[in-house]
Amino acid sequence: MLRAMLALPRTTFAVAVTLVALLILTGFRAWLYFQRRAEIPELSLRERVRLFWVGVRLDAVVVSRGCVIVVLLTLFLPDALLPLAKPFVLAYVGFLYFMLFLAEIAGLYFFRYYDFRPNYLVFEHGADPEVLRAVRKAYPVVRICLLAAVGMYMALLLVTSVSSLTANQMIVSWYWDRCGVFVWLLFTGIATRGTLDHRPLNPSFAAVTTNRIANEVASCGIFNLLYEWSQRFKDEFTALKSVVKVPPADEAIARARSYLSAQGPLTDDSPNPLVRWVKGKERLEPLNVVLVVMESCTARLVGSLGGSPALSPELDHLATGGVLFERCYATGERTIQALEAAVSSFPPLPGAGVVKRPQARQSFATLASLLKERGYSTLFLYGGQGIFDQMRAFFLANGFDRFIEEKDFVIPVFRGTWGVSDEDLFQRADLEFRKLNEQHRSFFATILTVSLHSPWEYPPGRIKPLPPETPVPPGFVLEELNNFLYADYAIGKFIREAQNAPYFDKTLFVFVGDHGVHLRGRGLIPVDDYRVPALFLAPAYLEAQRVRRVISQIDIPPTIMGILGGEYRNPFFGNDSLNHKTDDSFAIVVYNMKRYGIVSDRELIVLAETGEEISYQRDGSHALWQQVPLAAHGAERSKTALALLRLAEDLLVSGRYTVAKRSAG
Repeated sequence: MLRAMLALPRTTFAVAVTLVALLILTGFRAWLYFQRRAEIPELSLRERVRLFWVGVRLDAVVVSRGCVIVVLLTLFLPDALLPLAKPFVLAYVGFLYFMLFLAEIAGLYFFRYYDFRPNYLVFEHGADPEVLRAVRKAYPVVRICLLAAVGMYMALLLVTSVSSLTANQMIVSWYWDRCGVFVWLLFTGIATRGTLDHRPLNPSFAAVTTNRIANEVASCGIFNLLYEWSQRFKDEFTALKSVVKVPPADEAIARARSYLSAQGPLTDDSPNPLVRWVKGKERLEPLNVVLVVMESCTARLVGSLGGSPALSPELDHLATGGVLFERCYATGERTIQALEAAVSSFPPLPGAGVVKRPQARQSFATLASLLKERGYSTLFLYGGQGIFDQMRAFFLANGFDRFIEEKDFVIPVFRGTWGVSDEDLFQRADLEFRKLNEQHRSFFATILTVSLHSPWEYPPGRIKPLPPETPVPPGFVLEELNNFLYADYAIGKFIREAQNAPYFDKTLFVFVGDHGVHLRGRGLIPVDDYRVPALFLAPAYLEAQRVRRVISQIDIPPTIMGILGGEYRNPFFGNDSLNHKTDDSFAIVVYNMKRYGIVSDRELIVLAETGEEISYQRDGSHALWQQVPLAAHGAERSKTALALLRLAEDLLVSGRYTVAKRSAG
């Protein structure tokens, strides 16, 4: 065997370089599999083998693209140039191995936090200064780099121990050596696509089971990143039809109008076919509105929603005097998805949220634009930088008069990686509200908190830290739980100060979590982790109650408008959850920006990337989801959800998500 390898040194070198690279990725997959194998007990041996086979095919795409230049050089370099070129070839191979180890080791930390492989989030946040600072603080960057360097050295040692890039002195062996490299080049070229089919592989190829963790084991983080990168060059935003089966436009409009027309008669005078005329109860004086979107505020830690450990004493206390929606679902995994839902009542589209999309930079319907028509002053307050996710550009273009951000806080109490503390944010909000009240101006404000974020920084001395022996839920760390306590503390402090302000009794406060965290579980969509608190507080106007109805963040704007009363043109996709007459409510959620779920009372329908509609049911909120055949009512609900999504995409792309009337011309 050794003699044969020495007789074909170029072939042996090309094959060794490629196979060692493939071994690196397969080794990390095996590591991940053994770490999480307890969560895939239902898989047969054949299915487990398939996970690795699918994974190897995805890995081969990555490896072949990295190694093809080495194979080409091995094939075409003249013998006379080999001694000169060999150090450069080995340097490139070393760099390739280093990057593979770096990506896979960092990917393990990524998986530990997010519970899925690296994906679009790397590009969504990778260039943001706040994220880079957070990474440096929360991740052992030096250790990861050192481990990658050690791995690179061992991989190079393995390659050079079994092969050597040298000239072949024997004419016959020289011929067969070049033939061998050429054949290997053909294999490498085919592997760059991963298939002989007319469509190359994409990340959905790893969706081979109904167990999400198993699919993540089969997946390849580097492949995900390469795919997302290539898609950004083609089109920054994913088309809906690439991830689900969409209905024809006319059918989507008709079904969406039928579903939403129960709230009020359709006006038929707007380029937006959803605009309805809603007549609510008139109030003697307008209510101010303060919408607080709470970063990473998951229901899993909110005591009044059954969270454990219960780390929300302030929010729980407020819930006793307000309207608490027990089953509010976030639309996605990102803050901007929550903002588009809670401010614009817009459902989640695949790819980047509409806050980042250029089509939404003008005349895009928001609560702010509606309330400006009533004479409200509108402002957005954020403790971080407004360029993050292009928030400032979106909100100032769509109804908000002012955008207050980190640079507007001169001497904050505390400044962390992500910006000023929630205390600073709420203190500034209270000051702004008092000024507007003195000017006898009604106001609508959206506050986006920022403190509850890795690397878990908050002002000292505010809370009593949890003892080290506190049970920590899967995915969390102890300091994160303390940070949750601080975020809750800041909310309580804000409300106590507001209660002493003249604007309090004529203000509606709405608190809603932006998204779940550490989305875990074996299901295709960990939908229970999408639950977030949604609390409406206006003691002088709203009676305290707990509402069991399933709602979505997109229901927040029409519910707010329903409480404010009066007549208005309603362009929104959501429902007024306090005045919804039928019991057909559901929430649309998106996982990993492409896999949709439709959640109703006791049913979950997953719209898988394969085109399947997978139905689940359960007997109670804490029971396990059980797969069942798709019922007729579930199929109808799925059609309605798809119609809403199709129409949302059409309205966004055509710039018609507006409340305005159609121009006379």
